[in-house]
Amino acid sequence: MVLVALAFASPAAAQHQQQHHRVQATPNNDIWLTNAVGIEYAIDQRWSFHLETQLQIDRDITRLRDLQVRPGFEYAFSPQWAAAAGYVQYQRYPAPLRTTRGPFQDLLHRSKFGKINFAARLRGEELFFENTALLVRTRMLAGIRIPIGESPWEFAFSDEIFINLKVDGTGRQAGLHQNRTYVGFGRPVGEHLKMSAGYELDTYEAQGMYRNVHQIRLGFAYRLN
Repeated sequence: MVLVALAFASPAAAQHQQQHHRVQATPNNDIWLTNAVGIEYAIDQRWSFHLETQLQIDRDITRLRDLQVRPGFEYAFSPQWAAAAGYVQYQRYPAPLRTTRGPFQDLLHRSKFGKINFAARLRGEELFFENTALLVRTRMLAGIRIPIGESPWEFAFSDEIFINLKVDGTGRQAGLHQNRTYVGFGRPVGEHLKMSAGYELDTYEAQGMYRNVHQIRLGFAYRLN
């Protein structure tokens, strides 16, 4: 319903919303709702296709903020190591407020200790803004998933660090920019579908000050084969 309302809003109203959005920074300790959907398709024993989408609602879960779409391909060198590459687009709302897009590259490591799963990811992103600004950054994530007894549920914890390498025209500073810490629970729902829910503390730097965002995250991951 929110998307329909944005699509049919009058130009004057859209312009007013756009100007209003530009002058307001994200409030400290804002509460967001993030809905994530992931789709995986195994092409063969080594190659697979992945599609990740996220829809975020901010301002204490009252306003549509952005849609993120990330398609990519992964190649497994071994059961533990893989590389991936693809494209990402961040569409901010109200449209056409700002669109950021560009390629990404991943190096992934997955391992197990008994029933405990470990995962690590090193990601590079080259993001192009509509005003010709360029942001080059790296993201380092480490996570763990622990089964809860004999139940189908598992506990998940992860931490991700963002480091800005090139910030031409973005108004951001180079160096450590953001940290995301996630805790949550997940379980399979059927043979190919898995659901998760949790809390993420997102701390980031903006104009020399650090702000916190509290995210409620709901996720679904679906394997096509």
